Amino acid sequence: MRRVRGLFITGTDTGVGKTAVACALAAWCRRAGMDVGVMKPIATGGRRTSDGGRVRWLSDDARRLARAAGCTDPWALVNPICFEEPLAPWTAAMRQRTRIRLEAAVGAFHRLADCHEYLIVEGIGGLLVPLTARASVAELAGRLGLPLLLVTRPGLGTLNHTRLSLEQIRRSGLACQGIVINHTRPAPRRPMERVAQRTNRSVLRRFAPVRGELPFRPDLFRHTCADGRLAGWIAAHLDGRWLQQLTPR
Repeated sequence: MRRVRGLFITGTDTGVGKTAVACALAAWCRRAGMDVGVMKPIATGGRRTSDGGRVRWLSDDARRLARAAGCTDPWALVNPICFEEPLAPWTAAMRQRTRIRLEAAVGAFHRLADCHEYLIVEGIGGLLVPLTARASVAELAGRLGLPLLLVTRPGLGTLNHTRLSLEQIRRSGLACQGIVINHTRPAPRRPMERVAQRTNRSVLRRFAPVRGELPFRPDLFRHTCADGRLAGWIAAHLDGRWLQQLTPR
């Protein structure tokens, strides 16, 4: 089986902006002339949609990813597993009296890999979010075989959360490309919170490469790869040399 090129975007928690980072990276790859595919293997909180005559649940994150990358792949490949209730995936599956089959996600991943030169895959929650009684997001990432990019918050608490995630990556035997610090809220008003945001980056780089720090952009999903602003957000604030390593040589 050929080696698949791409990134698995994970986070220290839910709500840290994995989707924004994944979409922006996909848009950047597209603008760089790469044939990029996108995937949200497992999602919850989906909306009912018709896919090839079949009614199913579809993640808004998957829609955003596809729009950012300009992809038209079948939803069954882009978002093969999705539940209606916005809960942890194992909980959502149990409430529907079903189970998550990782083989379905892995199979869809390899079909997409056959169609694209590069894949951006967005995880769900953090690495230890359970998918089944025995498997977590870390196991799924290992099955896909892509290096990880860890998205983290800038403020108080992020040092502990980020170090715990990095330790789990190490224990799981996964490769990590580094950290992206993502601002999902306006600048805090409290002085010490602002100090924490200014200083955390220098501490985090002691434990893993910090590829960049992305400023708060409330209008991010109004843009697509077509107008260049989504890709520009990444290009302006992430390490340009690291970004260039994503492109084919």
